[in-house]
Amino acid sequence: MGVIKKHLTITKIAWQRALTYRFTVLAHRLGELGEMLVLILMWAAIYSGGGVIKGYSYREMITYILLGNLINVVVRNWLSSVVSRDIADGTLSQFLVKPMPYLRYILFREVGRISVAFAFSVVSSLLVIFFFTRYFIINTAPLMLAALAAIILLAFVTELLLSFLVGLIAFWTTEVDGIYATIDRLKKFFAGGYFPISLLPPVFVKASFLLPFGYSFFVPVQLYLGKIGIETAALGILIQLFWLALLYGIIQLVWNRGIKKYEGVGI
Repeated sequence: MGVIKKHLTITKIAWQRALTYRFTVLAHRLGELGEMLVLILMWAAIYSGGGVIKGYSYREMITYILLGNLINVVVRNWLSSVVSRDIADGTLSQFLVKPMPYLRYILFREVGRISVAFAFSVVSSLLVIFFFTRYFIINTAPLMLAALAAIILLAFVTELLLSFLVGLIAFWTTEVDGIYATIDRLKKFFAGGYFPISLLPPVFVKASFLLPFGYSFFVPVQLYLGKIGIETAALGILIQLFWLALLYGIIQLVWNRGIKKYEGVGI
């Protein structure tokens, strides 16, 4: 119980600090909502003549955008910037002498740090969904919702590990902004954040299912819309578990090599 309390204390302290930046978070979220509304207006113009596009009706497309963005704000984080900053400014050194591993500490701290942004984002996304209720498809199938919850939870942990891994690039270079931007754009593309991947050739859909990125947007929405079945969702969960194990192994490898370089330069 003492260990659990210690971890929760880390999360609580990070959450309290995050509260001081709530107005910055709100401003950032307003910009994101503006981007989402632009997407809705764009698809409204495309569907102005009616019909179905690549198997998507207008209501399905609006649901895809609204639900996908809600899931995306639930699973996202900014851990890569925190890790790279700790490495670049030498803050990492103080964690190397603490009994708690840095990975565990930073993951719990990040959960607390993103909690304020998470709350703002979820509430604002739900308000937008409420505003577009007449176009939003409601699906309350219990088995589907259970599979959806499992996919989102695993996607959240996967995104944390991916961000941590990206942050470790700072062991080798301080010029990471361009790398982060490129990775984020690739992630958003394969996640279906710009448009449903199914609008592209089938090879992109297969890639989205096999890579971890699609589970933060495209795959769970496909499940919600009934475009994939529970069996496919179960296979997707197994793929997510595979990626979690693989990412953890890669992180251990990169961390061990990076920390040797970090200590070798006398930081």
